[in-house]
Amino acid sequence: MLISRLSRPLLAVLLTGTLGAGAAGCSLPGGDGGADGTGLERALDAVPASAADQAVTYRDVRKVRRLVAEDPSLYRGLDGFGILEVAQSGYTGKDVGADWGFDEKDVTASVQVGEDSLLTGDFDTSAVGRAMKRQGFGATGIDGGTRFEKRGEDVAYEVSGSVRVTDRSQSGLGVSAPAKSLRDDAAYAAVADCLGDVYEATYYAKRDDADAELFAIGGRLAKDGGRKKGGTSTEKLCVRAASPEAADRVAETLRTKTGPGARYASSKVRVTEDGMVTMAWRNQPRSGLRPADNDRTGELPNLLNRG
Repeated sequence: MLISRLSRPLLAVLLTGTLGAGAAGCSLPGGDGGADGTGLERALDAVPASAADQAVTYRDVRKVRRLVAEDPSLYRGLDGFGILEVAQSGYTGKDVGADWGFDEKDVTASVQVGEDSLLTGDFDTSAVGRAMKRQGFGATGIDGGTRFEKRGEDVAYEVSGSVRVTDRSQSGLGVSAPAKSLRDDAAYAAVADCLGDVYEATYYAKRDDADAELFAIGGRLAKDGGRKKGGTSTEKLCVRAASPEAADRVAETLRTKTGPGARYASSKVRVTEDGMVTMAWRNQPRSGLRPADNDRTGELPNLLNRG
């Protein structure tokens, strides 16, 4: 259910001049900005720590666009690139550029937090401003960019030259970096370190009442960069367990999915010295084994969330 808010009054003049300001501290792939870490770690830097109770999905849009074009049978589950407007256009037939003033070629990375999303890239702020005005949104200058709102609508947008945020549920995403982010959370940082350099990943909501305190699944490319058809992408599950005993239980639960005839047959489940439970498999062009298929099927997330 969307969280409603009172819209600010519509402005007679569109404040496009403030759109060109950069977003302080927000640096995802393609906008280095001096930030360190993998693309996933920089994505976590952009998400407030208060969002730990929601799923967080990351896409390196530049890599995903190339992979979908080169091998659609394997990567077709990523063909929305993590961009809500692009995914919706596949159903509505509308033109993203005409409606929103940008398209997927302008985007370098995407982060979704529940119903909200953050995109980084190189946005034509004048085009974005014109598109928002055509849709009846008024503009208000904010620190680092412009916020677009429309009376009676439960969604607002924050935009700068390098960041675009869709705000439906007040998750705290914005064109400016949060004071405390998910990357500052030890559990999120440990799972990101376990995943490594991924081009797509989903963190499932953190829990304090389950053996699996926090877990994520991320996709990684082989040295050929994903150009060989049929399995150069592998996915890895990393689980931060609540205790050493919980880690053993999580590992045994996952092994029920790796036996002969199971979807993840022959996958190795390991418990590392620091108590992280890991499992990896090769992506294949069939249901359940394509990159990010667990976002759709929920097979492993549902298994881990049972207790």
